[in-house]
Amino acid sequence: MQAFLGLFLFSVLLTTGASLECETCSNEGNSCSGSKQTCLDGLDTCMTITTAAGGTTTTSKFCFSKQACDLLKDGGNYNGGLIKELTCKAPSSSASLLLALSGLLLIKFLF
Repeated sequence: MQAFLGLFLFSVLLTTGASLECETCSNEGNSCSGSKQTCLDGLDTCMTITTAAGGTTTTSKFCFSKQACDLLKDGGNYNGGLIKELTCKAPSSSASLLLALSGLLLIKFLF
């Protein structure tokens, strides 16, 4: 029974650490700021994109897929604007590893 409880606690810790959160915003200019949003399944990277269209520069930040973000890095247009700058930031795997190790330590000390 204790092993089952320990495994359950460990899996809850891993699930909590696997959620990606990205800043979400859109604004005219070269920057924007907004609140963090938990990304939906399949959206595994935080994207920041600055585009120019008709003399207006717009910057947006949101959850996106790494694969689609890599395709946009080749340049071109996005939402009708020419891509000026693009950043795709995937979550670090070290944070999940640290969480997993702390979960193991917690189980060791509890049981």
